[in-house]
Amino acid sequence: MWSKAIPVLLVSGGLVSGCASLSQKAGLTEVAHTVETRTGLPLQSYAGAPSGKTADTIQQWLREDLSVDRAVRMALLNNRSLQATLQDIGIASAEAREAVLIPNPVFSGHARVPDAGQTNIELALAENVLDVLLTPLRQRVAQAEFEAAKLRVAHDVLQLIADVKTASYTAQAAQETFILRQTVLQAAEAAATLAQRQYEAGNLRDFDLWNEQAAFHQAHLDLTRAELELKASRETLNQLLGFSGVEATTWRMATPLAELPAHDPALEHLEELALSQRLDMAAARKEVESFGKSLTLASLGFIPSGSAAINTEKDPDGSRVTGPAWDIGIPILNWGQAQRARAKAKRRQAEHRLAALEVAVRSQVRSAYAQLSTQREIAQRYQTTLIPLRQQIITSTQKHYNYMLLGVFQLLMVKQQAVSAQREYLEALRDYWIARADVEQAVGGRLPEPEASSSPTPPAKETPRQPKAAPAPEDIQDMPGMQHHQHGGGS
Repeated sequence: MWSKAIPVLLVSGGLVSGCASLSQKAGLTEVAHTVETRTGLPLQSYAGAPSGKTADTIQQWLREDLSVDRAVRMALLNNRSLQATLQDIGIASAEAREAVLIPNPVFSGHARVPDAGQTNIELALAENVLDVLLTPLRQRVAQAEFEAAKLRVAHDVLQLIADVKTASYTAQAAQETFILRQTVLQAAEAAATLAQRQYEAGNLRDFDLWNEQAAFHQAHLDLTRAELELKASRETLNQLLGFSGVEATTWRMATPLAELPAHDPALEHLEELALSQRLDMAAARKEVESFGKSLTLASLGFIPSGSAAINTEKDPDGSRVTGPAWDIGIPILNWGQAQRARAKAKRRQAEHRLAALEVAVRSQVRSAYAQLSTQREIAQRYQTTLIPLRQQIITSTQKHYNYMLLGVFQLLMVKQQAVSAQREYLEALRDYWIARADVEQAVGGRLPEPEASSSPTPPAKETPRQPKAAPAPEDIQDMPGMQHHQHGGGS
């Protein structure tokens, strides 16, 4: 009897090697390889909290300034939401392997006790033949679904990298802006204090005093908003980096923002590059393939059930009869019409989603590239035109001030305007790097490494990236020729 079951066991044993490619370990290895190929960054999965070498690496990085690249590496190590996403590989692996497992054979028996004589015993071992025959096709469906799951997970990893870059650039700009706002507040406070002294000496009108006081309070409000933006940007980055407790408040963001690279990649081939290497596009194609195979499976599986068995029975007289048995569902009422219709609809749905995603990807690439080009133009205009002009204005105003043709308030005003231009340049530079991260995300991989810009950088003396403190009120009053009413235009 048992020799008849050997073919079934051989078929099931031949599928074990096919299940090896559906393992969680192999899937995680492939996802890590895909991420490293596209970003140059390692990916690691672990259970529980970071420990051992991973925890030591995190602590070492916390003792150093956090650059954008280091922030991304930190998130790949310490972001627990990412570790949760990586477990989707294990879930998909289990579901795929379960889909290709052959059902266990069913052992059944009957015992009939006659009024006299020996008990009649009937035994049977049955296996669903239809499931066995369709297993190779189910395995191909499961493999396609598992591939799609791996691609979706890898796409989520790339999305996290883009989010960390955006948050890092925002935090860098917020930190530099906060420093600039402090400088503006110090200058406004000095001007307001000096205005009060001149007003008390009878050398300044009420209107001019109130104007300087309003400027001081406005600068204070601007600093408060800048401080709030800095805290918010740090908290956004804390979530992405997985920091809490002391870690969330002790890390330092590396500054300043990197200057503009020499050039950006051309748009011509970016759309086709995105279509060929975007992981969500690849996952959508795998879904179309999977639903196509599912439709084939539904078409072949129109017989509801079919099983074969070995049956043996011992008659009351002591003789034994053994032979085959079978069960075949007769498709009279249900030919699998609904199952095939559902499979067809899912395949068409997947095809339409793939086409819609292609349109969206092309649009994302064009939109991201337009943003990148515009932000480069804005930042370059600040860098090469507006900030140098502000420097020239400061130089000219300083000369007029030295010749007592302008007052100290005019000199402070043009310096504050130069600092404001520097702040706006920082915002433009931040938006450029965020746009560049968006382009990388849109094309599904790294852009060529940027070269250092050959354009002149903003002057460092009068509009520094980390400006010096403003002069104290008594220093302003002691400037050459600054003897209250002797200064023309002092009001």
